[in-house]
Amino acid sequence: MSGPDTAKIGLRVSMLIRDEDGSRRELLGKLLTTSTIVKKDLTEVKFDPDTVISWRVVPEQPVRKPTSQRIREIERASSQTWPATEVVRLGGWELRASGGFSHRANSVLPIGAPPFGEPTGDLAAALKQVIDFYRSRNLMPRFQVPLPSYGALNVVLDEEGWQPGLSVSVQIGDLAVLASAPQHDVSISSMPDDGWIEVFPPQLGRDGLAVLTGGGAFFATIYQLDPGSHKQVVAAIGRGAVSEGWFVITAINTISQFQHHGLATSIIRALSQHAQSFGAEKAFLQVSAANAPALALYRQLGFRQHHTYNHRSIT
Repeated sequence: MSGPDTAKIGLRVSMLIRDEDGSRRELLGKLLTTSTIVKKDLTEVKFDPDTVISWRVVPEQPVRKPTSQRIREIERASSQTWPATEVVRLGGWELRASGGFSHRANSVLPIGAPPFGEPTGDLAAALKQVIDFYRSRNLMPRFQVPLPSYGALNVVLDEEGWQPGLSVSVQIGDLAVLASAPQHDVSISSMPDDGWIEVFPPQLGRDGLAVLTGGGAFFATIYQLDPGSHKQVVAAIGRGAVSEGWFVITAINTISQFQHHGLATSIIRALSQHAQSFGAEKAFLQVSAANAPALALYRQLGFRQHHTYNHRSIT
């Protein structure tokens, strides 16, 4: 396959290039000539059209919404695609409970207007209702605080003795670029099988399974030959769902013996292609701010941090 022709000059394109050493790399930018693109940072990159394996026209990014509005939109999509088994609204706060499975499905998410999320009544009374709600279910009272939108709420919680927990980076990516062809065979299904669940780290239980399979989720699996047993085994998994035009990526995991072979990248690409069939236009994922290997992988795929959130709990 050769590169884009002169009719595509001026358009934004994504190309997969094969280098002399046999390795592959992606180029993304506006086509200046049939052998030159200009990247987002305005640097020009030349390429040999004969080394282009595949290419596609990438739509221009739409005008962005204000950050605080976009954060709330993303967090709503995240909550809808990782749905708690019980949700109680307290004004602009969502009190979510799911038997203890995952922090996200067992925490308060403010989605009302900043700075506090518009809970019902005064802030002190709302905090007491939160504590009563979780303690009555034998769960630890916990907030998920998107930042910087709810920085003022974060300060109040700190002053009231709510301890900081996991810090998470919410990263957005270009779905049109992510949906390039995967380099491995990936199976997509509407439900996870036993092999998929074995690779998924947390113990599920009834509530966990309901959260995992809810929200219109779909599941990706890569099978590989295990050199020890000489059998096909589940080597890598991933989960996706679509809400409000957002493709939400979760549960990316590769078992240790198959890591560093591009399986996670293929999982994300296959899920991205499937998400486009549901009308998704943009993508995001969430990753621990301390997970350096995952952050490096997502950076290579073009993800960038949009915002963060942290958890705060009180004993």
